[in-house]
Amino acid sequence: MDLENLMKTQKQKAFTLIELLVVIAIIGVLVGLLLPAVQQAREAARRSSCKNNLKQVGLALHSFESANRALPAGYLYMSGAKYDTQASDISGEDDAANHKGHAWGAMILPTMEKQALYDRFDFDLPCFLPANKSARETSVSSYLCPSDTFSANMLVARDSGGASPTPSFYAGSSYCANWGPAEGQATNPQPAESQWVNLDATPGPDSGESNPNYDPCQGVFYRNSEIKFRDITDGLSKTLAIGERHNGPIQDENGDLITSGAGHLIYENSWAAACRDENDPEDDHGHMVLFDTEFGPNRARQSTDSAVNYGPDRGVVAPHQGNAQFTLCDGSVRTINESININVYRALSSRGRGEVVGNF
Repeated sequence: MDLENLMKTQKQKAFTLIELLVVIAIIGVLVGLLLPAVQQAREAARRSSCKNNLKQVGLALHSFESANRALPAGYLYMSGAKYDTQASDISGEDDAANHKGHAWGAMILPTMEKQALYDRFDFDLPCFLPANKSARETSVSSYLCPSDTFSANMLVARDSGGASPTPSFYAGSSYCANWGPAEGQATNPQPAESQWVNLDATPGPDSGESNPNYDPCQGVFYRNSEIKFRDITDGLSKTLAIGERHNGPIQDENGDLITSGAGHLIYENSWAAACRDENDPEDDHGHMVLFDTEFGPNRARQSTDSAVNYGPDRGVVAPHQGNAQFTLCDGSVRTINESININVYRALSSRGRGEVVGNF
């Protein structure tokens, strides 16, 4: 074979540039088609793991109620003045502030098979004192949704850098307990602040009602609550117990970060405690461990009126596209679409108002 024929044979065995480009383009198209499917499969696995967490919490709540004849309190409350009569005054702390704060997530630790962590808490001391620092800053995997990219590696700061001599931090959580229905900013036009009824403005049944036509604390968990299953007359399978809320920045209805305005900018969700506000000691910060249903799931605001305040940090916001998962009081876990009718959603959060709830 002469040199010319040999060169022709070698050229015929090589790929042309056009052929290479076509192959690369085909591979790119295949990757583009497969990547969303892979991501969806991974999210489905994460959502399933989250569901298992919520089932475990539901079982723990049932075990707690069976052993104690009542569900755990949303969070414990004792005024500083009363605390001083039982212990000693804590220098620098306002007597109007809550001197307890330990939440439902801490109280069910033994039934979550976390007895050792439970034993590290001193429930006789306020949650914010250094004696409870190690326990409250411990991350608990069962309280973390795998799709939540914020809560696992963060500490919720409470009054850090302020005038309080005991700034404190709390391990993040992906779950919060049902305080009940709320009215206020979701109505249009926005009512005056004196008419708000929500878990921060009306933390317990002994609070003065903000609206004489609306009863506060109609949910399952609140300040010093002791709700029994028999108190949930709307039905255990029709009443929410636990919902999802990730930490991190709050987004508006367009997915844009809230950077200003009357609302909050970030969520503050913890499992261990609700800690007092040093600038407003009578504010228990119940939203650290509870949710209300003023706004629908995954929604920064219910009203389309831009003048209505948005950015509340006390609703449900799940890291799942288009829906949120809930533990109901019967221990089952349900997925609820974020487009659920707001009145149905609020009815699901009340324990005994007699609403008839169909399929949801």
